[in-house]
Amino acid sequence: MHELLARAAIDSLGDVPVLRLQGSPQFRVHMISKRAFDLVMTSVLLVVLSPVMLLTAPRAEPVDETAPAVRTQGFDNTFADLDGLFQALEQATVSGDADRMRSLAVSEEEFRDLVWPTLDIAKLPNSGFTWEFVWSQHQLKHEKCLMRTSHDLAGREIDIVDITFEGRTTDHGSFKIHRDSRVEVLRADGTTGELALFGSLLETADGRYKIYSFIND
Repeated sequence: MHELLARAAIDSLGDVPVLRLQGSPQFRVHMISKRAFDLVMTSVLLVVLSPVMLLTAPRAEPVDETAPAVRTQGFDNTFADLDGLFQALEQATVSGDADRMRSLAVSEEEFRDLVWPTLDIAKLPNSGFTWEFVWSQHQLKHEKCLMRTSHDLAGREIDIVDITFEGRTTDHGSFKIHRDSRVEVLRADGTTGELALFGSLLETADGRYKIYSFIND
């Protein structure tokens, strides 16, 4: 009797416990049926609950890889007066320091965040122009003129004594752009002359200055 009970297992069918002998054909049939039922129910639950799990699962926010992480809030490396800007420009040109000259002008980030939104072309609906394209065209000419000026004036002592603008001035709200500059300089030998050191000048609303571009042709 003890041996028989050791080979027995208790299952339930609904709420009624059923004693089945392990190893008997009836027991094996029952266990196979039970496993098959469990597999079917698991499959059904997966099909039914999968949409719910997908809907309720936390979703990662889409990341715009084209958007800048930090936007420029204001123009960097500006000068409180023209004398300060001109002194920095004189030092950069005589030493032929193109990097220093480049730092005196509007950067790509400043153009993207501060200049581009104020331009008429950016406000035109369906214009097809992007800030990247406009900047690339600007940068090609800007860089060419900057390198030429740094090469031509390297080693030449100059003192900027006056500046005028023959182009139009445009008001962009928080800044103005003065175009087509003419710079009068005093040379080391005492003579004076006019040089195209840079193209346009940026003046902020609070009266600070930096070079807008070196495009001078």
